[in-house]
Amino acid sequence: MKTGKAALRGVLRRQRRALSGAEHAARSRKAQRAIARLHRFAAGSRIAVYLPVDREADTALLIAAARRRRLRIFVPVVADRRHRVIKFHPLSRRLRRGAYGIAVPAAPSRPVGARWLDLVVVPLVGVDGAGHRLGMGGGFYDRAFAFRWRRSAWRGPLMIGLAFDCQRVDSIGAEHWDLRLDALATESGLIGRCRRRR
Repeated sequence: MKTGKAALRGVLRRQRRALSGAEHAARSRKAQRAIARLHRFAAGSRIAVYLPVDREADTALLIAAARRRRLRIFVPVVADRRHRVIKFHPLSRRLRRGAYGIAVPAAPSRPVGARWLDLVVVPLVGVDGAGHRLGMGGGFYDRAFAFRWRRSAWRGPLMIGLAFDCQRVDSIGAEHWDLRLDALATESGLIGRCRRRR
């Protein structure tokens, strides 16, 4: 029998996959444009952007805009599957298939520490009104950014979820270690502090 989170994850993944190719592309573009308008999306900033799998919102427009504006772009790479560790490596033009079928740089160079990123575009399966994120269940992002809930002042990079409105729910049953987003970008625009859908 599936737990509450596992069942919710299944429902939300099916909703995301149900979008037609045209809907997926159009909604992804709108959501990405909301992030590209942020002041932290500027020359010299260090940003982390995921490379999508399983019908996640696309990031190609963001990557292209970041290259034009001369941002430093990093992508998550699974460094230790057993201990669920990701590291953020510079994005290169040549990619290969990595863990879980996710694209990664073909020849990874030196990673940057998660705390030194300025902006992180976070993939998700679901998100609630308080900004609690439901991921794929591995806890990779929760571990990488655990330092955020141990600090009261400086909290590191701005964490923005990239998703579709159909992935927003009232509650995901968050645990204290679950990553909490600063904002969410969907086809409806940027939602600061992830206010609940009306």
